Amino acid sequence: MSNIFPLHYNKLIITIATLLCLNSSVSIATETRFNAFVKGSFAQIQQQHKDTPYIIVFWSETCAFCMKELAAFGRLIPQYPQIKLITICTDPFLADETVQHILSSKNLENTETWVFADNFAERLYFDINPRWRGELPLTYFFNKQNTMLKHMGIVKEAELVEWLTEQSITTTKSGI
Repeated sequence: MSNIFPLHYNKLIITIATLLCLNSSVSIATETRFNAFVKGSFAQIQQQHKDTPYIIVFWSETCAFCMKELAAFGRLIPQYPQIKLITICTDPFLADETVQHILSSKNLENTETWVFADNFAERLYFDINPRWRGELPLTYFFNKQNTMLKHMGIVKEAELVEWLTEQSITTTKSGI
């Protein structure tokens, strides 16, 4: 009997070690370089960026209008470095590689990016705006005075340029 226990313990130790290795590799694979957008994140973003002009863009991988709008932001935002762009992917837990590929293809790889991290997206919609049902694209513009302008649907490029220019002039005059 003394020979059975060591063999049994060896198998048990090997099994436990294997499970621990598998568990640690899974946790490494699920780490993300993007921010997890959860209940309260919208208010957190607003608090972090108050007193400076910024734009929050909600988008989805399957939204053609979102892709068109992201491309416009990618062309224009580099010309207005004092305006911060924050992108929020509404596809819960979308793979980092997919998010990175989309943003890179739109020249937005250096934007602050969040990804919905709640399988019940409606909970997040309600937290952002109780009347929002997930229609996209959705863009919020915040000026230096923290006045919020909500825009549902694709933003016309001329209107975007006008807003960016106005904010850029206001920010430059105030010394920021």
